[in-house]
Amino acid sequence: MSEGVGDNLIHLIIPVFVLSLPLSAMESRMLRGEMLEVLNQVYIQVARAKGLRQRVVLLRHALRNAVLPVITIIGLQMGTLLGGAVIVESIFSLPGMGQLVFDSIVQRDYSVLNGCVLFMGGTILLTNLAVDVLYAFLDPRIRYS
Repeated sequence: MSEGVGDNLIHLIIPVFVLSLPLSAMESRMLRGEMLEVLNQVYIQVARAKGLRQRVVLLRHALRNAVLPVITIIGLQMGTLLGGAVIVESIFSLPGMGQLVFDSIVQRDYSVLNGCVLFMGGTILLTNLAVDVLYAFLDPRIRYS
């Protein structure tokens, strides 16, 4: 008899927490620093002087410029996340790509290990591509020729 979706989600709470807590702490610290830096810029003071609401100033002007370095960090953390998944899936006995990598290392199944590493490398490559495309979408000053 298979478990339901709710049971599976309950078993994923601790592994997701273990993987995401250090990464989210770094991202939130970075976003806070960038927001403090951007909020002291002249164009933010001009937007406030024009009478724009604080929410519009924060979301449209400040956050849009402060989130660019955070997106870079998120893209770079993808490799850390995939490497951490190998360890976390092994500790919590969860089936997935990390467990497959661990099992193929233990059993010395190099062809499966090569396929997993190729897949993970492709995932990191596509993540970096998505970060670059998102940069061009968020900041119109960035042009790729």
